Amino acid sequence: MSVSFGSARLLRYIIASAAKFSETAVIEIGEEGITFKSMDPSKTALLVLAIPKESTAAYEATGGGQLVVNLDDLGRVFRSAERDDAVTLSWTQSSLSITFERRGYSRVFTLPLATSVEEIPEIEIEYPNTYVVPPPLLYDSITGIESAGDVLRVEGDEDELRLAAESELGEAEVVLSKERGSIEESDVGEPGFRVSYSIDFVANVKPVIRIAERAVMKVGSELPLYLELSSYGTSIKYYVAPRAE
Repeated sequence: MSVSFGSARLLRYIIASAAKFSETAVIEIGEEGITFKSMDPSKTALLVLAIPKESTAAYEATGGGQLVVNLDDLGRVFRSAERDDAVTLSWTQSSLSITFERRGYSRVFTLPLATSVEEIPEIEIEYPNTYVVPPPLLYDSITGIESAGDVLRVEGDEDELRLAAESELGEAEVVLSKERGSIEESDVGEPGFRVSYSIDFVANVKPVIRIAERAVMKVGSELPLYLELSSYGTSIKYYVAPRAE
């Protein structure tokens, strides 16, 4: 059984992001597509990539199945991918093969599958506040403040979203607003909310934000940060648990 993609770029960034906080990922195979899930051991961060069959170049998978992969090993393989590589994933009960193809030749890597891991839960939360932010601006905002502290404070209202990195030495803040066009849409039912996260966990997903076509941030007091990113016809969901005050 196998699944092919016209470009290895998205998977490369997803794997690199997940490897920053977890040793393993689960790839679930279904009739309608595949889902890539990874959660850190402390259950602070969860990344879910859903790829519908229609967004693949070829989909030859029947029935259900689950593959557990080592992210360090998989990351080393995908770091060798070139910008114009197509990629095919094929698997048996004990191994995963990754084939990169471009300009008439191919490279094949085969990795053993890892042992089973703790079941990754589904998350369903009703969020009071939603912001749609252009991905390049969200990427630049996080990059611009992440070195200033280890805590990311998020607060806002209908017209503004404020991101601040805090440390004992001070803080750095970015203000996104509807007026300046840095917020495309907002739906805020809890104006004046304020919540903090570990900035390293938020910054883990920057490579995926950078190539996203759309970025939605959902947030609320005492709730996990939720980023929903769209790219290459896929949906990426990323959760970060709030810090205890």
